[in-house]
Amino acid sequence: MNAPKKTDVPSEETTEDDEPKFAEFEYKGNTYKVPSDPKDVPLEVVYAESEYEMIEEIVGPDQWLEFRKTRPTIRDFGKFSELVFEAAGYSEADAGN
Repeated sequence: MNAPKKTDVPSEETTEDDEPKFAEFEYKGNTYKVPSDPKDVPLEVVYAESEYEMIEEIVGPDQWLEFRKTRPTIRDFGKFSELVFEAAGYSEADAGN
């Protein structure tokens, strides 16, 4: 009888490549930091029912508050969301999906 073969099981340790990387951008005098890979954004974005909610989840509560303190207009939000999506690695084809 042959002994069962031992197979390599991936460890649950994270490697340096697994660590999220971040991108920064400036908007109206504030610097914002978001994950630079769409796979590293918070899972909550899949539950977002609007672009507004999606951006809020990507930037997180503290940075969202800073953005809101600028008393943005709808036009400002449009520009801000473009910067967030670009920094987070979303392509134009991904926007709206």
